Amino acid sequence: MDPAIFQVLALLVVALLLFASELVAVDIVAVCLLLFLVGSDLLDISSALAGFGHPAVVGVGALFVVSEGLLRTGALGFLSNRLLKWSGGNQGLLTILILIIVLVASAFLNNTPVVAMFIPVVLGTCLKTGVNPSKILIPLSYAAILGGTCTLIGTSTNILVSSIARESAGIELGMFDFTRLGGLLAVIGLVYLIFIGPKLVPERQTITSLASLGGDRRQREYVTEVEIRGGELVGRRFGDTLLASSGKVRILQVIRGESIIWPPLDDLVLREGDALVISGTIEELMKLQEGNDVASLAEIVSESQGTPQEKEAELAELLVLPNSRFMGQTLGSMELRRRYGLHVLAIQRHGMHMRSKISEHPLRTGDVLLIQGTPDSLERIRGEEGLVLMSGVEDVLVKKEKAPIAIGILCLVTILLGTQALPMAAIALGGAVLMILSGCISGTKAYESIQWRILVLIAGMLAMGQAMDQTGAAQWIAEQVSGLQGTLGAEGLVVVTLIVAALLTEMISNAAVAAVLVPVSLKIASQLEVSPEPFIMAVAFGASLSFLTPVGYQTNTLVYGAGGYKFTDFARVGAPLVIILWAIAGWLIPVIWPL
Repeated sequence: MDPAIFQVLALLVVALLLFASELVAVDIVAVCLLLFLVGSDLLDISSALAGFGHPAVVGVGALFVVSEGLLRTGALGFLSNRLLKWSGGNQGLLTILILIIVLVASAFLNNTPVVAMFIPVVLGTCLKTGVNPSKILIPLSYAAILGGTCTLIGTSTNILVSSIARESAGIELGMFDFTRLGGLLAVIGLVYLIFIGPKLVPERQTITSLASLGGDRRQREYVTEVEIRGGELVGRRFGDTLLASSGKVRILQVIRGESIIWPPLDDLVLREGDALVISGTIEELMKLQEGNDVASLAEIVSESQGTPQEKEAELAELLVLPNSRFMGQTLGSMELRRRYGLHVLAIQRHGMHMRSKISEHPLRTGDVLLIQGTPDSLERIRGEEGLVLMSGVEDVLVKKEKAPIAIGILCLVTILLGTQALPMAAIALGGAVLMILSGCISGTKAYESIQWRILVLIAGMLAMGQAMDQTGAAQWIAEQVSGLQGTLGAEGLVVVTLIVAALLTEMISNAAVAAVLVPVSLKIASQLEVSPEPFIMAVAFGASLSFLTPVGYQTNTLVYGAGGYKFTDFARVGAPLVIILWAIAGWLIPVIWPL
């Protein structure tokens, strides 16, 4: 094997492992990957940076603005806030209406903000009807994913695949080329979510579900931090304290200076300043923080001490979105107490790997903060961009008079993309500019709506794809795969490509999967001397069909925290669905796009 090929493949494996582990932010990994490619002379600097001006990056960024412009005019909110009236309080009908609206909307808008907008709608509606929101949130995410596969602009994956196919193979994929298969998969998926999904979706506890059921048994576990400030705890063995004997809270670790001390902790002599990371129910955590010997997380991160008036204090949850300006910030740097009068009591993050104090841990997408504040302070945080207050259905500040204009711009973008009158990036950029000039969204909000991490990730992985092409790594992989033709046939290799893309996207970003696999799939088709379109479509659909884990797709990550799900809940609901969709897609792709 050529040393350059080995280097590229080794970098690719390292990058995929880092993506899957989430040890480092995906955009940072992408930039470091780009720098390694340049530093190793595998790619010149001009080629490495070309991804930032790639039509796919420009198009995806512009469509973020178009989507946000439509959402901020309340065009979609008009439908969502009438769900309760239309459903008559019937759980089955309510679920069907939500899934249909989200599926159709996600075919033309970025599905992540669509799901983010519907989460508080679902929670608030469930609070009024007594329905457990965990029964709806996973189907909500899956409907958004299915809708995204239906059109060119439904997901960034399709845009990226289309752009690479046009530049590398001269293949033009139009607005509705994906609809021929995507529409069928969406209908089948919708039927599954309506009739089979409800039997598989588990009931999990959230603050909203407990309130709607009228109970006070808040069994959902959160993680918080307390710091020993003196008193009887200092100088005592941990095993001799009430902390060790309490069966309702778990001590996950003790942080002392730069050191992390893991259980068992019975012989550990506690010192002043020790930070204890603990897990437990809301009541038990709050009871523990009332002691005079410890400082609560709220006291640690707040500039001014004290708690809200008990008679007015309410508990609520804040969900961190992908575009939040608080991403990467610590709880202390958010300054929720100073800005909004809110106290952070705990954090809920599935699969949390603590390497620092919770008060110093950077926030990431899908984190749920347990907060306490007065009704006024909670209302002030409601309109904060990038955060979702998960309580009640309230209209956000929207420009309703601009809704017809926003809908008209979206229709114009859709028509132009359908006719292919101009390149996709130019049409999307024109739509974004029209949204700003028409006043549907301000210039500041337009910049805030762009998910820069995704754009940086795409640019970095485009550089990797180019390096694989130039060094011959893609050709080498294609030759190894093509050797299976005698056993599987060309149609079988299309199915293999589909499944590989689908499995990879469960662990890493779907955009990264598309950027890496499309060049490889083109080489495979060239080796087999067949049409590349079936392989391209296999990558596109495989990279979007993420139903097995909560980390493969951002919409899954958002509902993961909001619904209080376990990691395995997604596979429980999604496994039968992916088997059905893989079988149908694997059978029909070579039929719709002949080899």
